[in-house]
Amino acid sequence: MVLNLLRRDKVFQPYEKVSEYKIERKLGEGRFGICYLISQGSQFYILKQLKRGMLKESGAKVVYEEEVLKDLWHGSIPRFISRIDQDNLCGYILEYKEGKTFEDIIYLDKHKFSREEIYGVGRQLVDILNYLHSKGIVHRDIRVPNTLYDGHSVNLVDFGLARWIDNKKYQSDMDFAFLGDFIIHLYYTTFVAKSRKKLPWYKELDLTNEEQLFLKKLMGVEARFGNIAEVEQAFNETYKRF
Repeated sequence: MVLNLLRRDKVFQPYEKVSEYKIERKLGEGRFGICYLISQGSQFYILKQLKRGMLKESGAKVVYEEEVLKDLWHGSIPRFISRIDQDNLCGYILEYKEGKTFEDIIYLDKHKFSREEIYGVGRQLVDILNYLHSKGIVHRDIRVPNTLYDGHSVNLVDFGLARWIDNKKYQSDMDFAFLGDFIIHLYYTTFVAKSRKKLPWYKELDLTNEEQLFLKKLMGVEARFGNIAEVEQAFNETYKRF
């Protein structure tokens, strides 16, 4: 096993076979792994290949994603299908979710999100967090590269940093600042700078008093929400006109 961990990671090419699956294309690469779009017949899946170096360095930490995903069943979260542990590959197969990352939508497509769209996206993220926290899980990485959108549905992916809530090191309110930062990213898609002077987001964005207070409480600028139920209630009150 030690020798295997010291070997370089194999990068799979299109049309190569992995177990009963065919590699379609490489989707991306992060610190912990490499993701591929794969297929079995007409059905698509995601292969997440865990990097050997990170397996050696982080040990049990890299298996949290597998443990967490096995415990989840939600339409906006990819289902865990199976684990693959071969000589040249350690990883797992996940359900394929349609859509582009919000990172690509914002920075490549230059899409400008309306208030109605921000409400729709935010509503779905709050619902996802409500589910995760009810299962005792904190995601800790709700960012624009880790969320998919097809114009209607939001999917939260990449659970590599997710942990079981212990109310000590891993607390549910860790997700609130990530949610706030995510929503602020959406507001900035319509922002037009009026001066060269850089101001805090709550001074330069065109926000209602209710929106500003809601986001400040998510970000911890004001007293932070105590739990996801408080977040949900405040979200509904803030965006009730939508």
